[in-house]
Amino acid sequence: MCASLGKAQNQLFPKKAFAGTWEHEQSHNNLVLIIKFEKGKNYATVVDVGTGEAPSFKLKAQMKGNELLINPQTHVNDLYIRLSVKNNKLLFKTQIAIWDRSGNPLPADKNRYQTSVYRRVK
Repeated sequence: MCASLGKAQNQLFPKKAFAGTWEHEQSHNNLVLIIKFEKGKNYATVVDVGTGEAPSFKLKAQMKGNELLINPQTHVNDLYIRLSVKNNKLLFKTQIAIWDRSGNPLPADKNRYQTSVYRRVK
């Protein structure tokens, strides 16, 4: 039995746990995220629809263990983003990137992430 438990822990986190449309309810509007995995690709496409008032934008997230990670990129995204699924909820953790003089982001501080909880709608 212990061998089967150890084997289960070595399997990759299922992509289908992330894939779909997620919504975060706020007092006056809802934020929407769409996460897609393409066959043969080692990344997820995260479409941030937001409230729908502004154009959506796409980011590529790398799978690492049981999380999707999006690192900051100059002129694209100024946030460290970590996505995880727990109890059928999407935990969307963000931290503003601080850039050095060379234009490289400084490492993220794991204690300074802000977390929003999304629920699956599709």
